[in-house]
Amino acid sequence: MSGGFILYILSMKLDLLRTFLCLSLVVLGGCAGSKSGEVVEEKNVLGATECPGEASLYGQGLAGTYQTALMLAQRNILSNIDSLLNASTRELHVDQEMQKASLAAKSQFLARLENPENVGIDTAEENAGKFTVRACMAKANAVIPFRKKFALLRDSLELRAGEIPTGKDIFAKNESYTEFRKVYARLIALHRIMGVLGDSVALPDTLFTKANRDFNAERQGFAFVFTKVKRESDSPASDSLYTRALMRIAKDYPVRQSGCDKGVNMDLDIYPVVCDSANFGTVCSANITLKGSLCGGDSLFVLNASVSAQDAQGEAAAMERLSQMVSEGVWFEDWRKDLNKWSLK
Repeated sequence: MSGGFILYILSMKLDLLRTFLCLSLVVLGGCAGSKSGEVVEEKNVLGATECPGEASLYGQGLAGTYQTALMLAQRNILSNIDSLLNASTRELHVDQEMQKASLAAKSQFLARLENPENVGIDTAEENAGKFTVRACMAKANAVIPFRKKFALLRDSLELRAGEIPTGKDIFAKNESYTEFRKVYARLIALHRIMGVLGDSVALPDTLFTKANRDFNAERQGFAFVFTKVKRESDSPASDSLYTRALMRIAKDYPVRQSGCDKGVNMDLDIYPVVCDSANFGTVCSANITLKGSLCGGDSLFVLNASVSAQDAQGEAAAMERLSQMVSEGVWFEDWRKDLNKWSLK
């Protein structure tokens, strides 16, 4: 075999090897020898590239590699869905809390493109070491994962609605109702997304309205029912502090002082109330204790607080200052988290 023929065979093998390497390195930004401004022929690796005008969503990405530019273009498609939502004038008549939860759910749903295989490449070019990819996605394809989520959540909503009336007590029912509202907020977010993508699926608003009506009737009359712990040593000062403490709690929660048939019984104790001489006048202090239990049922919690005040003008002035501090309720902030667990807000 002649030496010239052997060199020819080796040359062909090198060319084939170089071609293979070029094709393999496309996802890393191409291979040596690509010309500035050249259209990247491998732009069709994701399949269909048809972008049917207004029925499509578009996104553009610019990066140092083709793959990164494509990823950014896909993210841009999601951003453009969000832009369509912001431009939408459709209003949903739900409370502010539900609207806030729905917006948070929307952000979660638009955080990741779940079907990138349906994205087409309109154009892909390399220029001066940078890749520009313009991707497109038919709205009919974009809506697919959202439609699947909607169907699953609608089933979940029906299950949650059935759990509300079966709760063993008002707090179990409240927990089920809270979860029910969370699911409905996610459905609202999906409903809006699907709407701007051309899918006019209906919300299960009849189910939501019924659950709201039933639970509101269930919790009608719920309150914190307060009872003052009686002591032989009670004084007008302790009675006054009890009233002030009760008024502070009533600013944030529904309060009654009799008739514990639906709610939480609260035994409020202000004891002891003590005044002592100090270096700079008189110090008066009070311990505040709150014991909560189900109306006619089990114990729920015990909360404690201590409040003190000092005044150079004597005991009467120190007691007046102590009363003001009980009314201002700095001590109450530590109780709020625990009381919220037993509130139906």
